[in-house]
Amino acid sequence: MIIIDYYLNYLQEQHFVRGLPPGKKPAPTFAWELVHDKEYPGWRSGRAPGAEEKVHKGYYVDKHLKSKWLGDINRIKNIEITSSCEGHGTPGEMKFDWPTYVGFRLVPAIESIDKVKKVVKNLNRDKNTRAGWDIGMQKRPRIICAAPLYYKCAKHSQWIKWWDTLASRINKAVNE
Repeated sequence: MIIIDYYLNYLQEQHFVRGLPPGKKPAPTFAWELVHDKEYPGWRSGRAPGAEEKVHKGYYVDKHLKSKWLGDINRIKNIEITSSCEGHGTPGEMKFDWPTYVGFRLVPAIESIDKVKKVVKNLNRDKNTRAGWDIGMQKRPRIICAAPLYYKCAKHSQWIKWWDTLASRINKAVNE
């Protein structure tokens, strides 16, 4: 059964690889690269395997992301949220395979490469934040704001603090 699961996962990954233009990478891959400061050795798209989900305002999100956190982020003016992940570790191991992150774009009215670079620089001032940008699928700059943390990691209190303060940090980086 493991071989079949491996093969089906491989086929799914190949579908996504062929479906994206050259140089484009899914947000989970980009978040992993930001946290590890190196290129991801493969491809990851979508949600982490086995991640528990809930519906928040019509969208599937990771189960342990508080509605308050998501609501606060969605109320930030001048951004469009594109993706999120609570982060997921490997059971029995002390590593973070799927780091926590939020992906967003600036609204077109304020979007410029200089503004994107400034937002990323400001977000990176937080000790646990690894922010970066690239050109996303809509041919617009996207920002990924990640952390080397995940739900129920050894630094769980830092994970909570990261999410508790994320909306205000993004808002400050974008709107001040």
